[in-house]
Amino acid sequence: MNDYFEVGYLDGCLLREAAIVLIQLMLPTFSTSRLIIRPFLPEDSNDIFRLNGNRKVMQFLPRDEFFGSQAEASHFLESYIRKSEEVAFVRQAVIRRSDGKWLGWCGLREQKDGEVDLGFRFHESEWGNGYATESGLAWLEYGFNEGQLSEIVANAAVGNVGSQKVLAKLGFLRHEREDHTEDGFRWLRYRINKNRYQKESVSQTM
Repeated sequence: MNDYFEVGYLDGCLLREAAIVLIQLMLPTFSTSRLIIRPFLPEDSNDIFRLNGNRKVMQFLPRDEFFGSQAEASHFLESYIRKSEEVAFVRQAVIRRSDGKWLGWCGLREQKDGEVDLGFRFHESEWGNGYATESGLAWLEYGFNEGQLSEIVANAAVGNVGSQKVLAKLGFLRHEREDHTEDGFRWLRYRINKNRYQKESVSQTM
């Protein structure tokens, strides 16, 4: 590598890293009683690769969300981080406060039809600990308050009982007329509006 190419290469890497840092500063970060919810980092790619490589985690998700290699996961994550500055809502990493362990992700996403959905995905070893509900509540609060949304939607595959229970705990209501088939799965449609969210929040604090 000649000096000119090396300097150019290093400058390009530094610019890319600086852009990632800037994007992260622009995105929200939450703290709950047990969790830190933060923007994705490039070093999260190993956990993303393991998460999307677990057959039980992915059993109700499209095959194209599997990663064939660590490099593929890294490329996806870097692209996702860059694109995060172009959208109003994102998925983010969920970290356990007590030991810094990477648990999974949760967040909001604007769909093609303009509606905003809540999604989450966690390592199988962390199921049953209430992390999806806890992080989901933080995102609902953000979406309805800072995000000024009037309604948030969610989808769960017919056989994904765990996700259906989480959505019920969060206060989502089933909308059977909007159930649909996509990517080989039958999806159940859920909704929660701001008024219901506020009522549910009050009832949970009483």
